[in-house]
Amino acid sequence: MQRKIVGSFTALALIAALLVVSGCSKKENGGTSITLGTAGAAGTYFVVGAAMSQTVNELSEFLHVTAQVTNGSVENINLTNAGEMDMGMSNSDGVYWATTGTGPFAGRPQNISVVMSLYLSCGQMATLRGSNINSWADLRGKRVVLGPPGTTIVEMSRAILRGYGIDPETDIRPLYLSFDEGLSELMDGTIDASFFVAAAPTAAMTNASATGRVQLLGVSQNVIESVSNELPFFTPHVIPAGTYPNMDGDIHTLKIVTEIFANNTISEDVIYEFVRLTLDNTELFVGSHVAAQEINISTAASSISKYHPGALKFFRERGVL
Repeated sequence: MQRKIVGSFTALALIAALLVVSGCSKKENGGTSITLGTAGAAGTYFVVGAAMSQTVNELSEFLHVTAQVTNGSVENINLTNAGEMDMGMSNSDGVYWATTGTGPFAGRPQNISVVMSLYLSCGQMATLRGSNINSWADLRGKRVVLGPPGTTIVEMSRAILRGYGIDPETDIRPLYLSFDEGLSELMDGTIDASFFVAAAPTAAMTNASATGRVQLLGVSQNVIESVSNELPFFTPHVIPAGTYPNMDGDIHTLKIVTEIFANNTISEDVIYEFVRLTLDNTELFVGSHVAAQEINISTAASSISKYHPGALKFFRERGVL
């Protein structure tokens, strides 16, 4: 009997750990076992990736997927390109740069292609109320977390800062911390602002906002337009008033889509099976995280980067590409 794949972060972490430790793979019975690189065990990447992997493992006759804890998007791209992992998760900017050999991968196109787009995440810059930081323009000279190390999140914060004429390396004191660490340092007063990219609302920001001490900075329309025109994987987004406690007005910002990608050498049949079983059975993992509610066939086929042949086969069969 099929069952919904829901539960806490801890439960999903345990599931993945058991799969890795036990080595329970259908490969032993003539099937195929692959890995999906996610991020830290408490993050959205891992929670959603583990739930999708378990869905495939329960339904497929030949494919077994293990969600692997990693340091995030850049490591996922590097390991998948090198063939040390089979699939990985990243924001769409990283996938675009990797597949086209541009941005951080300039002159080094990676041996990967898109499997599917998943859900959107939006840029959020948190500051303390009463700090006299009421705009991104006020960040000059401040201690600012640009995002976690080893991820492409920092590219969005850097792009927005440049839109305000602020050099992210010389005009501020840049720091690189995880989402939770950044908010903790902000609340302690050891930094002035912290940027993260995540689905809104997020529990950590909700808790911080509930204290009445933390606010989000909106991005001006002219900067949103200039950044999105230059970098098409960043698109305009509005976080509605009331999304977080004590948030009285809309916050204008940029959004980006999280994607799954694969090494180009992975067989068409394997990727087709993964895409088919996950997109045809979203009800089995939709409860794993609020972000999973956005996953559907139309969104999955919306990437601006090149698709793996196995994904293309599925989307063309369903008439969405």
